[in-house]
Amino acid sequence: MSNKKDNNELTSNQQLSAAAFDPNLIGPTLPPIPPFQLPTGPTGDTGPTGITGPTGPPAPPLICDVSGSIGECSFEGSPVENGNCSFAEGCGTTANGDCSHAEGCGTEANGNCSHAEGCCSVANGDCSHSEGSQTLANAIASHSEGSGTTASGDFSHAEGEGNTASGRAAHVEGGGADPLSGNFTPNLASGASSHAEGAGTIASEFASHAEGLGTIASGLFSHAEGNNTEASGIVSHAEGIATTASEFASHAEGNLTLADGALSHTEGFRTCANGLTGVHVMGQNGGPNPAVDPPYSWYLVNGAAPCDITGVVAKILSNGSACFDSTVTASSYITSAGACDYAEMFETIDGQPIDVGYFVTFDGASDKVRKANTNDDYIVGITSSRPGILADTQDPTCSKYLLDEWNREIYEEVVVEAIKDNEGNVIMPERIETKKKLNPAWDPNISCSSRLARPEWIAVGLVGKLLVRDDGTCQVGNYCKSNDEGIATASTNGYRVMKRTGPNQIMILVR
Repeated sequence: MSNKKDNNELTSNQQLSAAAFDPNLIGPTLPPIPPFQLPTGPTGDTGPTGITGPTGPPAPPLICDVSGSIGECSFEGSPVENGNCSFAEGCGTTANGDCSHAEGCGTEANGNCSHAEGCCSVANGDCSHSEGSQTLANAIASHSEGSGTTASGDFSHAEGEGNTASGRAAHVEGGGADPLSGNFTPNLASGASSHAEGAGTIASEFASHAEGLGTIASGLFSHAEGNNTEASGIVSHAEGIATTASEFASHAEGNLTLADGALSHTEGFRTCANGLTGVHVMGQNGGPNPAVDPPYSWYLVNGAAPCDITGVVAKILSNGSACFDSTVTASSYITSAGACDYAEMFETIDGQPIDVGYFVTFDGASDKVRKANTNDDYIVGITSSRPGILADTQDPTCSKYLLDEWNREIYEEVVVEAIKDNEGNVIMPERIETKKKLNPAWDPNISCSSRLARPEWIAVGLVGKLLVRDDGTCQVGNYCKSNDEGIATASTNGYRVMKRTGPNQIMILVR
């Protein structure tokens, strides 16, 4: 018995469902429908324009007139990246070096691994960096910043305005313009490891340093500072106004001073070393006379013209001698005490000290002293409380230098070796100097006590106004002499009594 139904007995939905299960029930395929297009009617009139919306904020202006730009600027800039792994951004920038970076406006990074930023700055050296406005970093690992600066020395650094660092590892800063004159005042550090700062300064030698206004450090390791100073000597130093230190290790300070001797020092106004070595000159208008004055000495000048050799008014010489054109006075401390005398050290006969204010005399044929008495017709002097000048304070046997039979110092000629720099260049040539001859028995490690520290040695005033003890009998305007105790007593002759300074003290004149 068959379960199939006759096809005519099925509904349309049943026929479709049956076809899905039995392909024999699918009818023949109909032909494709031919293509056709619906006709388009005529275009109608355009409608009215709608209301305009509000205006948005203005876009920032784009400046395209950049020196050195390539092509026309777009709103994304116009960078040029020619180097491998280079990066340029901004407007008119160029990165030519491998791994270089240019940014800003009109900048160029031409060196490998260089970096240029700001406005029209250029980094030409490998690993260099330029920033600011129109700066140049031309050397390896150099750095320029500010405005119009140039770093052309390897590893150099230029900053400020208009400055140049052309020496290896040099540093320059400052520059700009003088506000007083308006003149352009760039600085220059052209020496290796040099440093120039301030305005219009130049550091042109190795490790030199110039600072201030218009200063020049042109000597090795030299230093110039202040206003228009120049340090041209090796390791020289000039400071102040218009001073010059032109020789080895010289130092000039003040105004218009000249240290033109090796190891010399000038200060004050228009003082000069006049070529002498190791001198110290101070004051105004003058300097030592090389024909007669020794080196390594101190000079005070008060002349009429710069470097005047006749202007020396005082000097302390290298041999210990001193010379003064005018009066030499004791300190105000001594003068106010009412005593100012010349005294020398004497040893007492019994080895015991003698207090101040006593008459003393020699003990017989000895060179030692004791208190005077009434019978002594010769008085050495009075034990002084505060001498203005005190001599013979040192034992000659302890002398550092040899003495002749007249106690004069013995001199000898000594060869002084040449002074050379680290590279063997002669800074000061070998020379012969006259020096005091050392005492071979002198030991600097053994202290030689001064006679001032020994109780048996006393200061005896020989000339001048001296205070002396009295027994109360002395009268002002009359005379006195020693009694048996070394104390002043009234007499008809002897020493003039100037004034009474206490119940048992008077001032007398010893001459």
